[in-house]
Amino acid sequence: MPQVSVHTTGRLNSRSVRDHNLSLVLHELHRRFSASRSLVCSATGLTPGAVTLLVNELMKAGFIETSGMLEAEGGRRKKQLVLSGRTCPVAVLLLRPASVRLVCESFSGERLVDEVHRRDFRGRPVEDFVSFAAELIYTLERRLAKERGLELKAVGVVSPIAVLAHQTGTLPNADFGWPMMDIGASIRTEVQRLGGASTVVMMNDANCAGWAEYRALVQKGAEDPHGVIFIDTDDPMGGSFIFDGKVYNGALGTAMGIGHIQINAEGERCVCGKRGCLTLYAGRDALMRRSGLTELVNTSGPDTALAELERRAKVGEEPARETLDRAVRYVRIAIENALTLLVADCVIIGGYMGAHLDDILAVDNGFTSLGVPGVTSLHAAVLGDEAAVAGGLSRMRGAVIDHVGEIIRGESLDPSTLLQDTV
Repeated sequence: MPQVSVHTTGRLNSRSVRDHNLSLVLHELHRRFSASRSLVCSATGLTPGAVTLLVNELMKAGFIETSGMLEAEGGRRKKQLVLSGRTCPVAVLLLRPASVRLVCESFSGERLVDEVHRRDFRGRPVEDFVSFAAELIYTLERRLAKERGLELKAVGVVSPIAVLAHQTGTLPNADFGWPMMDIGASIRTEVQRLGGASTVVMMNDANCAGWAEYRALVQKGAEDPHGVIFIDTDDPMGGSFIFDGKVYNGALGTAMGIGHIQINAEGERCVCGKRGCLTLYAGRDALMRRSGLTELVNTSGPDTALAELERRAKVGEEPARETLDRAVRYVRIAIENALTLLVADCVIIGGYMGAHLDDILAVDNGFTSLGVPGVTSLHAAVLGDEAAVAGGLSRMRGAVIDHVGEIIRGESLDPSTLLQDTV
């Protein structure tokens, strides 16, 4: 769904309207992948004359080009407009417990860089990660300029850490042992010290994964849902809520932190301080521990251990069967709680629980809209481990589109307003 916010601190003027319309055209091409001028006119409501002027300006700036494709429209075959790779690449850094992945794509979506660096920053000072991330970004800036003549404008740092509303600060994180800190601003300062210029924003991995799965669902031909609940059942267990094409983040960045919905008020204490959180019963680490498979995780890896859990549960072996059944039941309860609050018309399940949609629907939970055609659809995620990267890149491309007027004028980008797809 196009994002069509007009960026202005005062009343509307000709420049803000022009910027808005430039973004409107680009969002339509981003959503459709290609379109003729006449299709852009009908989709945006802009006049043919206005579209011609906007397209010419975007072509001159290197954002779009005419492809060799001809598509039939109204009995005529028309040339298609597509995003161009001649300007504004987009990039993300994906922080995982034992690695940092750097991915960069051209504006048109061509993969330019994909590197995995085996670094574990858990328990290390956050400043170590800041320095490492800044060095990667600065090196990428120089590489893109030298090899392709491209200028990197902004980078998204995707991590499991909750991101504050101004898009650069983060809450404390127990997994990494880091305090509340403005990580994004620190990385940008270090990039500038090295001689770089990229704007840096922080992005939550579950929000990015949910965004990518939402886009993938729509691109497969599903009706564009108004409200999407995404739940990632792999550790760290999280989720996201997308309403009318915008990611709901909340002031503290903890919206849809579904792993910490309280399921059992008398349960064991969670690291968040509450008792009986969903992650203690349905998170992968909890499943392995409760099924006695922690040693297998350590020796053969989490995927092998999960497959063994599934095998044991299928033949009725305890405690695997009860552990998995309880996880399914509690995930269903968490979904119903979320639906009660958010009244979404689509639920997407990622992680290991995506293979258990029928089991989730089979839980007797009384009256429900879940799985009812035309009310609340239920889907398994399809992008797997690539979802967070794909969503991060898509959202960064959307950010470039939202600020295309400023970029054409050579203005610097403000990280606090960069991600217009977030509320």
